[in-house]
Amino acid sequence: RQILRPGPAGGRGGTMNGQRLAASAVSGESDEALALRVAAGDQRAFAEIVRRHGGRLRALAVRFVGGAAEADDIVQEAFLSFWRTAGRWQPGGPALGAYLTRIAINRAIDGDRRRRLRRFFGLEDATDVADPAIPADVRMAGRRELAAVAKDIAALPARQRAAVLLTADGERTNAEIAEAMGLSTGAVEQLLVRARRTLRMRLAGRE
Repeated sequence: RQILRPGPAGGRGGTMNGQRLAASAVSGESDEALALRVAAGDQRAFAEIVRRHGGRLRALAVRFVGGAAEADDIVQEAFLSFWRTAGRWQPGGPALGAYLTRIAINRAIDGDRRRRLRRFFGLEDATDVADPAIPADVRMAGRRELAAVAKDIAALPARQRAAVLLTADGERTNAEIAEAMGLSTGAVEQLLVRARRTLRMRLAGRE
């Protein structure tokens, strides 16, 4: 599924060449410039931000919830939230990528809480949500221990799970993860300590 644009494209009279030139122009702009244009209602700038950051956010969402359809919903909600509130992001604060990651994580955590609440009150069949998130490459490889670890990660509290998944790719420092999650570096480190302790205990229990 594609991330939907927030509304119909503006203007009917532009030529195809004009549209291509406009798309080429925004593709060369910085995230900061694009965000300022989105705050002013520029849909081409919004589409370029989705193109740049959508794949990374979707990969994170899939790992968080385990299902492609739900991950698409999370990413779409995150981008539409940014479209509505783009003016809140200000240059000099968190980088746009970190800001969008924070929105997506909050959407994923909200969805996780809703699922748990619905299950608690019997409004959702537990079998629909009990199958933990197992990345596609783990399922295809069929390695049982990796699948078990993926299940353990999926069973972590939502914020611990988010911290572990953001750490797993090895591309972010704890400070960058803290920025993305809207927490202090110390708080992220505590989340990781608790998550790793839980994962080690579960691994030991299988040995």
